[in-house]
Parts: sequence; structure tokens; C-alpha cells
Amino acid sequence: MVLKNGDFVRINFTGKIRETGEVFDTTYEDVAKANNIYEPNLIFKARPVVIGARHVLPGIDKSLVGAELGDKTKIDVAPEDGFGKRDPAKIKVIPTREFKKRGVDPAVGMHVELDDAVGRVQSVGGGRVRVDLNHGLAGKVLEYEVKIEEKVNKKEEKIRQLLELYMPGVDSQEFKITVKEKTVEIVLPDILRVDPSATVGKISAVRDIFTFIDAVDEVDYKDVHRRTTPSDKKKQKAQKQRKPTAASKPTTESKSA
Repeated sequence: MVLKNGDFVRINFTGKIRETGEVFDTTYEDVAKANNIYEPNLIFKARPVVIGARHVLPGIDKSLVGAELGDKTKIDVAPEDGFGKRDPAKIKVIPTREFKKRGVDPAVGMHVELDDAVGRVQSVGGGRVRVDLNHGLAGKVLEYEVKIEEKVNKKEEKIRQLLELYMPGVDSQEFKITVKEKTVEIVLPDILRVDPSATVGKISAVRDIFTFIDAVDEVDYKDVHRRTTPSDKKKQKAQKQRKPTAASKPTTESKSA
């Protein structure tokens, strides 16, 4: 079956910088370990994606249209379809005293927050700090190997996939989902009751449910309070530390292509 925009799939991938062959992102744990990019708090498994929804880099997204389940392809991703072209306007020169006010002692290579973005310090001297706010992979041609592992068809599983996408630190099987005609009821796992970032995830999931799943007019999130046991607390701590890899992080403004 040929895939199209709006289809729900799960994909595995590995991303490299084409010029150097350096692996910078992967959904495979063994590949991450072999290329020294493994982190224990990253999630290594096939990623949920709605095709055309900007849940992955545009270059990957475009390659999924017209592909078939089980396909394994190698694609080149130009900067404009990856992490963007390098923008000279994103290189800022800041007085050193501004960092001192925040208790930061800038050094070359350090990552710092500036203008609601994260940049890398390029140089320090003469009372000034040069910071590059371009993404570290901006301007790079990337090479991805992508395999389409699964197509999701059931409404309940599509909803579960979106919850997993926007709240990745939680086992998606812990969401209790009930579909009643055009209403969806979602009972949240305990950990999300105290996680402030869950609010954004819930809103993003609802937006995509209404956009990509037909015949859903209402989504009702429910908080069910239960007594927490010591084993529950240990499990919650482990889940909270988990996060997705870079290319699979959804944007906050996903929309159909």
C-alpha cells in the first residue's frame, strides 16, 4: 500500500553528515553505542510519525509520501529540508558583562541561552563574546537511512501514537483510551499530574487528533488520583528522564504539508 499525507506510521532511521559520514542521530541503540552518541536517557525504538505533519525533518517527511510499508531507503537531505541554512544574522556579539550578570563565565565551545535560543560560544575576548545561534547542523547536507516499520490504522492506536509523540517520557500503554462515538476519553498516567510540560503535550496531541483523525469532536482528559507506592515513585523517576532523539522531536506547530 502506497503511503500518503495523513497516514500514521512508525519509522526507524539513522542520520549522518554526508560530508564526513559522522552519525549524529539514530533510533537504533546498537548504532548509537557504536558511534559514541548513546545516552541512557534517550529512547531507542521506532518513532511515531504522521506523514505531512512535520513530526520529523521535512526531508524525511517528504520521502515517506509514495513509499510503502517495509521500504528501507537512503535519502539526502538538503539544508533547507533539514536544520536550515546558516544565517549570519544569528551570530551575535554580546558584552562579557551581560554574562557575568547572570553568573556565567563564557568559554569557547560552551552552550548558552540567548534570545530564547541556545547558541555556541565561538570566541571570547576584548570584553565581548561571539555566540552562534545557528543550529549545529545548519548548512549541512545530511544523509538518512529510513525504514518504514508499521502503519497504524485503528483509531485508538492512532490516538495512542500521538500521545506517545508529544509525551515521550511515558509508556504509551499507560494511557487508558476510550472511544465513544465522537468523544475520546483519556485517563492520564499518574506522572503527568505533576509534570508541568504535560500541558503543552496534551494541547499538541488534541490539535493533531482533530486534524488527522476523522469523527472526533471532543477529547476529555481525566486525572485519576491513586495512592502512590514506593515502586510507583521509582518507575515515575525513570520515565521522566527519558526523551526522544533529535530528528524525531515534533515541532510545536505541526501542520499538513
